[in-house]
Amino acid sequence: MSNAQTLNQLILSLYREGREVPLGSFRGWALEQIQGLIAFDSAWWGNAAANPPVLHDMYLHNCDHGILDAYAMQMEQDPFRAALLAGSGVAVNLRDLTTRARYVRTPLYRDFARHFKVECALGTLLIEPASSLYEFLTVWRHDWRRPFSEAERQTKELLMPHLVEVHRAVRLRHFLKVPRTDNREWALVDAHAFLREASPAFVARIRRHWPDWSGSGLPEALASCINAGGGYAAASVRFDVTPHGQLRYVLVRADGALEQLSLREREIAARYAQGETHSAIGAALSLSPATVRNHIAHCFKKLGVSNKVELASRLERKG
Repeated sequence: MSNAQTLNQLILSLYREGREVPLGSFRGWALEQIQGLIAFDSAWWGNAAANPPVLHDMYLHNCDHGILDAYAMQMEQDPFRAALLAGSGVAVNLRDLTTRARYVRTPLYRDFARHFKVECALGTLLIEPASSLYEFLTVWRHDWRRPFSEAERQTKELLMPHLVEVHRAVRLRHFLKVPRTDNREWALVDAHAFLREASPAFVARIRRHWPDWSGSGLPEALASCINAGGGYAAASVRFDVTPHGQLRYVLVRADGALEQLSLREREIAARYAQGETHSAIGAALSLSPATVRNHIAHCFKKLGVSNKVELASRLERKG
C-alpha cells in the first residue's frame, strides 16, 4: 500500500472512528494512529497563547512532566517555537532550522533537549477559530541520529488540520450531547478563561453586556468568577459554569440571578418588596418572622442587593 493510501485511510479513520472516542482519550488514541505513518518516541499536544506566552491544556505522551516547568522558563528563546508561530499550518522539522554543529552549541538544545530526550522535533501549529489560541502537536525522537525526513514532515503537515478538526468535533459532542433550546448561547473556555469554542449568540451576548470587550479572553468580571469555580449573575442574565477537566462549559440563561431563588424565596421577596412586614409575611405563609428574615437575607445575597428598594427594582426588571 502506498503512503498516500495509508494517509487517506488514517484520515478516514480519524473522522469515522475518532468522533466516537471519549474526549479524555482522544489525543492518546490519535497519537497511536499516527505511529503507523510517523514513528516517534514522545510527544506533546496542547494549546498556547502567544502574548503573554502561556501553555494550556497540555497532553504529554511518554514525557517527563517536568518538561512543562522547564520549558516555560525558556519558551521565548526557542527558535523552534518562533518558526512554528511564523507559519501557521506549516510542519517544522527542527533539523531544517539549524546545522548539527549549531544544534550542539545551542544551550537550549544541548542541555534541555538531551535531558528530556527531545533531540529530533517535528511540530505543527494552527490557530483556533474561536479563541485565537494556538493548537500545536510536536512529536520527538530521542536519538539525534534518527532525524525526521522531508516525507514525514509533509505527512505531518497534511494530517494536522484533520487532527485539530476531529478533536474539535469530539470536544463539541462531549459538551453538546443533547440539543436543547437553551443551548443557543454557550461557550467552552479553558482554566485561564480563554474561549475555546463559542456560539455566535454567546459572543453577541458578551458584546452587549461588555461593549468594550475584545480578544480571546473573557471579560475580567466573568473570567474571575470562572477561575473561582462559580457562575456569574447579572440583572437580566446568568452565566452557568460546569467544570469538565481542564475545560469549562458556560451556558447563558435568561432571567438572570432571579432563577437562583427558590419558589418560596421568590414569594417572600415579592411580598417584602411590596411593603409587607416580616410578621405579615410569616402569618400569610405560616412561617415565623425570624424565618422570613433569614429568607430575605438569603435573597439579598443571591441577588446582590442590599435593601428593599434595590430588591423591588430587581423584581420590577423581572416583570
